[in-house]
Amino acid sequence: MAITKSKNQNMKSDKDKNRPMSLAEFRKMRHTLLPENRKIKNARKVERDGIRFDSRLELFMYDLLKMAGIRFERQKRYTLQPSFRYNGAAIRPITYTVDFWLPDHNLIIDTKGYHTQQGDMRIKMLKWSFSSAGVSPRIETPKNIKECIKLIENITQINP
Repeated sequence: MAITKSKNQNMKSDKDKNRPMSLAEFRKMRHTLLPENRKIKNARKVERDGIRFDSRLELFMYDLLKMAGIRFERQKRYTLQPSFRYNGAAIRPITYTVDFWLPDHNLIIDTKGYHTQQGDMRIKMLKWSFSSAGVSPRIETPKNIKECIKLIENITQINP
């Protein structure tokens, strides 16, 4: 004989349905339903030397740059479109933060394990912004460890 739950056991009471969710319940639900970094597919935030990285690929590139002794700036932010007002409402600026800027090589590196339409559009806007300013740094978006290694090898061969 199979044991079945009654209809009343499966349904929440009207009192429970109207009760607001507690903060603890919300946090538990959020962490079980959403991945750690929803903006980047399969990315996990990691920390090293007190620095938080958006992905393991970004950390790998950081390690390669440090080992090669290449000077760089991390998390450099560019404004692609300034803020403005529209019908009285404040519109926030569109910004893009790249992973690494190598000033000695005039090179931007933005590790991208997975390309998105939004990311591609922002890179296109960044290129437009640079061309409008009369500058043209090289922009590289390595997608995996192999591409990161090859990029560093090319940099060190060109400028030892």
